[in-house]
Amino acid sequence: MSQEGGVQLPDEKRPEFYVDQMRVTSGVFGVAMTYGVSEAHPTGGGNRQVEEKVTLRMSLEHAKIVAMILRRHLKNYERETGTTIQLPANIYTSLGVAAEDW
Repeated sequence: MSQEGGVQLPDEKRPEFYVDQMRVTSGVFGVAMTYGVSEAHPTGGGNRQVEEKVTLRMSLEHAKIVAMILRRHLKNYERETGTTIQLPANIYTSLGVAAEDW
């Protein structure tokens, strides 16, 4: 069983999403992360349209713990499979993160 807004849902009714876009905002009391999917075949030369799928809200503390758990999970995956999840160098630069920090 899963919970949605405090209501128990059978697992087969729990929503599942694929996302390829994320927007994050934060304030003194929490973080909001909105996940979406960009259009498959954009028209024109501008930005792709994004269909927002879900927004997750949590405390700043919870968001920090989620980031730690996700990083640990990805590092374990790379170690166990003997692979490195490759990202273009410009991603690290745009995020202000050194590749070796990952």
